[in-house]
Amino acid sequence: MEKLLLKNGWLIDKSERLVRWKADVLVEDGHIVKIGENIIDDEAEVIDCEGLYVAPGFIDMHVHVYPKVKALGVEADRVGVTTGVTTVCDAGTAGPENLPDFIENVIKKSRTRVFSSMHFSRKGLEITPEADDESKYDFDLAEKVFRENEKYICAIKARASNTTVGALGIKPIREAVEFAHKIGRPLYVHIGRALPYIEEVFDTLQEGDIITHTFHGKESNWMIKDGKPKAEALRARARGVLFDVGHGEASFSFKTAKIVFPQGFLPDTVSTDLHARNIDGPVYSLTLTMDKMMALGISLEDVVEMVTARPAEYFRFSVPIGKLKVGYCGDFTVFELENGEYHYLDSDKNELSGSTKIVPHYAIVGGKVEMKK
Repeated sequence: MEKLLLKNGWLIDKSERLVRWKADVLVEDGHIVKIGENIIDDEAEVIDCEGLYVAPGFIDMHVHVYPKVKALGVEADRVGVTTGVTTVCDAGTAGPENLPDFIENVIKKSRTRVFSSMHFSRKGLEITPEADDESKYDFDLAEKVFRENEKYICAIKARASNTTVGALGIKPIREAVEFAHKIGRPLYVHIGRALPYIEEVFDTLQEGDIITHTFHGKESNWMIKDGKPKAEALRARARGVLFDVGHGEASFSFKTAKIVFPQGFLPDTVSTDLHARNIDGPVYSLTLTMDKMMALGISLEDVVEMVTARPAEYFRFSVPIGKLKVGYCGDFTVFELENGEYHYLDSDKNELSGSTKIVPHYAIVGGKVEMKK
């Protein structure tokens, strides 16, 4: 019986109404068994979290961690536990034909929890464009692979841009929506330059589906019209479509955020789209992306929820993560909030200044310390 006791930390989990409550958390055999003040257990390993925040383990729901796809793939632990992130979701780098290899060589070998938003296209992003020809995808094959590997697959991925669907336009995206809902998973959709037009993508998605790269600055296929979110975006949100950041090398603009955030059109979730071309800038890490959100006016409590309880609610994970709650996995990000003067760049090299910085001290997965500052 392995026990871990986190003492004296400021608990932060808005979904459970734990907002900077100084308390302890006891983990036994990988799961939370008690939360409260002054917990004593002589058998437990103790970590003193005095002056630190204890949050559910951070979840980055958009990364590319399949090194076989060399143009994108990075090591899961490099963007995971070594940066304070306990769970990552690979965003469609693998499809039905190479998912078994991804499971064996990435999911099963990483210290970070890894899930797949499996691409509906046969080989995922190993061959691009991946959906400009109907021979490149096979929904019968995708369903077979999903049924065999369901516990590893949290969503289905699609990319809606002219470089991926070509002359087929919105057709593959509509078919992917039908497939995802048939198997009980949300569709997680990249949006880029037209075609298809962003309005078509908004109108195609259903309740529970998620758009990533929402706040890009590509004015040729922008979410903004006349200084406001487009009517199609507002209708989509009203019927339950969700909106993710997905920063990336070309997909997050302070200009866009500064227009729509003050109007109440905030992200539902925050993610990075970390891959080989942006890990050394401008993205770097999930915590830096969170810092940018705080510099844009989102509170610490809200941004933590956007990388914990919300992705855990929206994606179909096979284990209970994302909350400080008895019975949930003992996954934690323990961090310090530093104050200072910080400067950031978005994907378009626009500048922004902020005054707070998240500094991870521990990443704990299933009660096991996987990173210590």
